[in-house]
Amino acid sequence: MRFFILGDSWGVGEWKVEDNVFVPVPNTGVNYHLTQLGHVVKNISAGSAGNFGQLRHAYWTLKDDSNYDFIIWFHTESMRDIEEVVMNDVHEANIHFPEFTMSSNFDKTLEYMNRQNYQFAQSLFEEYQIPFIIVGGQNSPELFIEEYTFTTHIIHWLQELLNLPFTPIGNTFFSWEKIKRILKHYSISEKEFILNNLENLDRASIINGLATKSPLFPDNAHPSSECHKQLASRILLWCNKNYGKKLGYKN
Repeated sequence: MRFFILGDSWGVGEWKVEDNVFVPVPNTGVNYHLTQLGHVVKNISAGSAGNFGQLRHAYWTLKDDSNYDFIIWFHTESMRDIEEVVMNDVHEANIHFPEFTMSSNFDKTLEYMNRQNYQFAQSLFEEYQIPFIIVGGQNSPELFIEEYTFTTHIIHWLQELLNLPFTPIGNTFFSWEKIKRILKHYSISEKEFILNNLENLDRASIINGLATKSPLFPDNAHPSSECHKQLASRILLWCNKNYGKKLGYKN
């Protein structure tokens, strides 16, 4: 099979911390494990990448080569798109997020960002007819992602790895500094934001605490290579079952 992968650091693989800096561990991601099993993989995932930036990267990359059976999207925090695009790239923001409004109700703001990104993904699907497998990584996809035909399968990976009793919210690992920059840019007080998002901030704290204690997260923020290996096998089994492809593991 031929896979195209996009996403943030979760799409890269396992990470470690050296001198207080996150460093990717080579040959640990889903792409590596899929390749080891004999499959062809193109992975454009990058640390700290946003959903929109990765979809835009996919847009240009697929123009050169779109010969893939599946796209695997490691879904991440759409707040990154606020900072990277809306705040710092007016031209792209006017095209892709024309009705953006920053609100202290962060769920409402992120819902708009996600919906716009899903429409972008839908346009890629309509052009290339490559089905998407969505992996809930740093941030889970919105429930309404199932309204779009590009979505063929969703894996709520973060929720499963940490056995969360709730759906992960839009701001999880190490988000507070990003949030503060966004609030300052739009002149929204931190107090107002906190009061309007108490439940989500509490849930983010729970997620961070669980990841710190979990042996599945060697650096306290990213799943281990073994987790990626299991995810690769899971994706292959699903593809085989639902698309009739014959798979073979390499020993």
